Amino acid sequence: MRFWDHGSAQCRRLEHLLCATIVVLKLLVLYGAWGHLQGFDAGSWLEVFRVTHWFEPLPPPRALLASYHPPLSYLLARLIFWALPNETAASQVVSTLALLGAFFGLRMVLRRIGWLYSLSGLWLLYGGFSLPLFVWLAVETGYDGLILTWYMLAFAASVSLFWQPVRWILGCRFRVVVRLLALTTLLAVGLFTKYNGLLAFALPFTIVLVRRGLLALAKEAWLPLCVATVALTIVAPLYYSRYYKTEHEWMPAAMEWQKTGELAQIRAKRDIFPRKFLTDMLRIPTESIVDAKRPVMNSFVHSIWFHIWKRDKWLGIQTEPSLTVSNFYVRVFPAILAIGTLLFLFWPRFGRKDWRHLGWVMMATMILFTIGAVAFAWKYPIWGWRVFKAKYMSPAILWVAYATAMPLSLQRFSLRPSVVRQVAEATALIALFTFMLVNHVLPVY
Repeated sequence: MRFWDHGSAQCRRLEHLLCATIVVLKLLVLYGAWGHLQGFDAGSWLEVFRVTHWFEPLPPPRALLASYHPPLSYLLARLIFWALPNETAASQVVSTLALLGAFFGLRMVLRRIGWLYSLSGLWLLYGGFSLPLFVWLAVETGYDGLILTWYMLAFAASVSLFWQPVRWILGCRFRVVVRLLALTTLLAVGLFTKYNGLLAFALPFTIVLVRRGLLALAKEAWLPLCVATVALTIVAPLYYSRYYKTEHEWMPAAMEWQKTGELAQIRAKRDIFPRKFLTDMLRIPTESIVDAKRPVMNSFVHSIWFHIWKRDKWLGIQTEPSLTVSNFYVRVFPAILAIGTLLFLFWPRFGRKDWRHLGWVMMATMILFTIGAVAFAWKYPIWGWRVFKAKYMSPAILWVAYATAMPLSLQRFSLRPSVVRQVAEATALIALFTFMLVNHVLPVY
C-alpha cells in the first residue's frame, strides 16, 4: 500500500489537519506575545495610531515620524481597539489576522491550480508560513503583515480570473464581475496601507504572460489595465491631497525631511561612483551571519537572509535554543535554496506545467520586490534606518519555500521504487511538521 496518493482522501484529510494545526499555532504565538510591543517601527506606529481615527482628519505627513504612511493599518487596528482597548494587543490581533488571511490566500491559489493536495504544495504553503520571519510578522506592530495579506489575496483573485482565459459566457459573467471587483478592491486597499502595495498591480499581467505568452498579454492586457485604472482612481484623491499637493511627491518618505543634510551628503558620495555603490549593496559579504547579532545594514543579501531566520538585536536579544535553531537554518537553507532554484531554472522538462507557471509568477514577485528594495535603498541610503528589511518584501520571501518544495514536484520523483518513495514521502512530511512545530512553539525569532 502506498503511503501517499496526491489528491486522495488521505491527502485531503492530512491537509485539513495541517490547516487546523497552523491556525492553532498562530494563535498560540499571539497568546505568548500578547501585549509585548515588538517591531522595528512599533513605537512610531503607536504614535500615529493614537491620533488616527475614523471620520476625522488624518495627521499631516510631517506631524510624526511615521505619519506619512497611508492610514489603513491604523484604522483597521482602531476597529479592534474599540472591542479590545489595548493598543499593542489590538495591533497584534490585526497582524495575526493578516498572516492568516495571507495563508488562506496562498491556499486558494494552490487549490485553484490543483497543487494543494500534494507534497510540494504542502511544503510551499505550510513551510512558507512557518518561516521564522512569518511567525514573527504575525505579532509585530506594523504595516507589513497587511501588505502580505493584500498581495496574496490579490494573487488568489488574479489566478481565479486570469489563470485560464476570461470567459464572458452568460453563466460565468456574474462571477467574473465579482472577481474583478474583488481584485480592484484588494489593489486599492494595498495602496491605502503602504506604498509597496503598488507592486501587486503587476500580478494579473504576470499571470497572463506566464500562462499564455507575450501575444496573449497584448490581447488580454486591457482587462487588467481597467482593473488597475479603477484601483488607482480610488486611491488617487488621498494621494493627491495628502502627498502630492503638500509634498510635491506621490510617495514621500520621512527621511526627506528628517535626514535632509545627511541624505544630501550620502547621495553626493553615491553619485561620484554609482556603479561601486550599487555593487557594494548587492555584494555577498564575508561577514558571518551565524556569529552576527545584527545584519550588515548596507548589504542587501546579508540583511535579507539574516532577517528571514534571526532576530535583529534592535528587536531584543535572541535567546537559546531559538538562536541555535536559527543558526542551523542559516547554514542549511542556502544549499536548499540553491538546489531548488537550479532545478527550477535548468531542469524544466522534469517539472509539471502548472507548478512551473506558479514558480515563474513567484520568481517574478521575488525579482520585482528585490528591484523595489534596491531602488528604495539607492534613493534613501541611510543605513542606520535599516532600509533593507526582509519584512518589506515578505511576498518575495516565499520563494525560499517554493525552492524547498521544488524537488518534491519533479516527475522523476514518482518513478522511484515504491519503498524508497514511501520513505522519502514520510521523511518530507515529518520534516514539514517538525518545521512548523519548532518554529511556532519556541518560537524561532
